[in-house]
Amino acid sequence: MTDLEWEQLLCSSPAKAYETLIDQYGNLMYAIVLNKIGNCGSQEAVEECVSDIMLEVFKNAERYSAGSGSLKSYISTIAKRRAIDAFRQISTRNNMRSDMEDEDIFIPPALDNTEEETEKRMFSQNLWNIVRSLEEPDCSIIVYQYFYKHKIRETAKILEMTSDSVKKRSMRARKKIGALLRKGGYHE
Repeated sequence: MTDLEWEQLLCSSPAKAYETLIDQYGNLMYAIVLNKIGNCGSQEAVEECVSDIMLEVFKNAERYSAGSGSLKSYISTIAKRRAIDAFRQISTRNNMRSDMEDEDIFIPPALDNTEEETEKRMFSQNLWNIVRSLEEPDCSIIVYQYFYKHKIRETAKILEMTSDSVKKRSMRARKKIGALLRKGGYHE
């Protein structure tokens, strides 16, 4: 559907225009948000931000004109701005929470396996840092596959890639993660 057709559909049937918007640009919005807040926000935060973007695009649809630029650019701009706002909110919240954790909360050590529990936590933190350090789309692929439990086809659809590309990049990313873990003294 062209931008002009969508604009006309918006006038004649707003509900259908909204459905079309989700079908055509839902993955784009999701990818932009995940790129901005995927490292610090929860899955719920990502989905909430995408919903906010869709709502804002639809509420301000009368501001969009097919003659002034592409709908994709319009949506991308709104998505980037909303995702940056969400990132700032999440970062502020996380900083406040980490300050509180450092100063005000004392977590007593476990009675047994304290050393083992500490090692697990250090490994998990190191693994997460390594995943976050990967370049895109490798970072997103690993996050979707192993943190959100998406299948290769689902990940490929979200990232607008082929399944074969996702499979190959995932394999390379996992090898790189393994090498970095071994380099840091952790064994798989």
